[in-house]
Amino acid sequence: MGIIESQATKNVIYSYLGAGLGFLTVIWMPYLMSTDANGLIRILISVSALMAQFANLGFSSVTIRLFPYFRNKEKGHHGFLFYGILISLAGFLICWLVFFLFKQQIIAQNIEKSKLLVDYLFYLMPLTFFTLFFGLFDNYLRACYSSVMGSFAKEFIQRILILILLVLFFFKFIDFPVFMLLYVVATCFPTGLLLYKIIQLKEWHVKPVRGFMTKKLRTEILHLSFYSILSGSAGALIASIDTIMVNDMLGLNKTGVYGIAFYFGTIIMIPARSLYRIASSIVAESFKKDDLKTIHSLYNKSCNNQLTIGLLLFIGIWSNIDNIMALLPAEYAEGRNVILFISAGYLIDMATGINSIIMQTSKFYKYDGYFMILILLTTILTNYLLIPKFGIIGSAIATAITIASYNSMRWLFIYFKYNMQPYDLNTLKIIVIAAVAFIPGYFLPYLGNLIVDIAIRSSIISGLFILLILKTEATPEINQKIRKNLKRFSINL
Repeated sequence: MGIIESQATKNVIYSYLGAGLGFLTVIWMPYLMSTDANGLIRILISVSALMAQFANLGFSSVTIRLFPYFRNKEKGHHGFLFYGILISLAGFLICWLVFFLFKQQIIAQNIEKSKLLVDYLFYLMPLTFFTLFFGLFDNYLRACYSSVMGSFAKEFIQRILILILLVLFFFKFIDFPVFMLLYVVATCFPTGLLLYKIIQLKEWHVKPVRGFMTKKLRTEILHLSFYSILSGSAGALIASIDTIMVNDMLGLNKTGVYGIAFYFGTIIMIPARSLYRIASSIVAESFKKDDLKTIHSLYNKSCNNQLTIGLLLFIGIWSNIDNIMALLPAEYAEGRNVILFISAGYLIDMATGINSIIMQTSKFYKYDGYFMILILLTTILTNYLLIPKFGIIGSAIATAITIASYNSMRWLFIYFKYNMQPYDLNTLKIIVIAAVAFIPGYFLPYLGNLIVDIAIRSSIISGLFILLILKTEATPEINQKIRKNLKRFSINL
């Protein structure tokens, strides 16, 4: 657990620094730009991420599950990175050809309701290329037990660059076309930083090693890649389909409102992303050694620890929902319930811990692909039914249903196949504590000043929540960290 705690802590720090910068960006952008402009950025990022997942051709799962069999720094990890680059380039070429063939159809479909997207569609493929290679390099570094640079580059450096661009745009040093160009550059920049880190760590090994790849290993890679293309592509579609369908059914304007609200709903996932960055390598190594005890322990701790942090953030967000909406222009009022349903969905994801990592690194990885295809169909159907009736709130409800569904499937599967049950009495304690802490924060009358109200309301919630967590010993690992920090101020609880 030492390497997980150390790197996860650093990842959390960079992620929350980035979240702070992202908060400033998200609050500011609605006042600087139209909802169409915000929708343009959201759709470009979502679609490029989707295309990058297809272009990966399942190699990300190969890295997570099979890198332990290649691991040997002295021998350049047997050319593993070379294969990753080769496969990614082939996948990108396929995506580029598909985009080229359907480009005119995309333009015709969006020329009226999303003209701004048509004007800036040429940025899609460069974004896809750099998103693809960021994922490749990030997964490779994580497999080499170096997960921090990805968080630092993506969550921190990139957001600083974007905030600087907003300042330049605000003071009219740059216009919108230049802003978009530099925004794309800032989004691509982290890929270069990861490449530099790989070279610095002397992990840049791009020569194929003959004789290592056995027929059995080659067959396993092909099978894993095939099922990972199914599950990964389905997963990417699930993550992006809401934005794509909102744009298609409601237009770029509503996509902008949805994108801003979606950001607030995903804040609670920051700690989970930080844990996933390093936990995947540990779990894969444990499966290789058939060390189920370590996996079960990590599964239990990830569920309760993430539930604790997720609930604190959830009740904090929902107690301050009126304050959050007051920070945004009036045309974003529809996003209120989007925040609620998106955050509720991701709270469920937090509460189920590393179930996705266990599924993807186990010998039953094929079933995860089957689950994802089933859930993809559910996502498309629920969005199709709910968006016309409830607008962007319908898409948020569909997302929450999707997240709850696939996490339930994974939880049940792991329980029956490995007899792993991550929940205990502490889980119930955490839920009760969150409910108790939520009550005074939610029903406290507005204090007349936005900043003062946020500060006092949040302090009451977090103070009561932390006190009860410490007194009940519901999360020993978190309690230990809290007490360690409190002792610096001569406070003993």
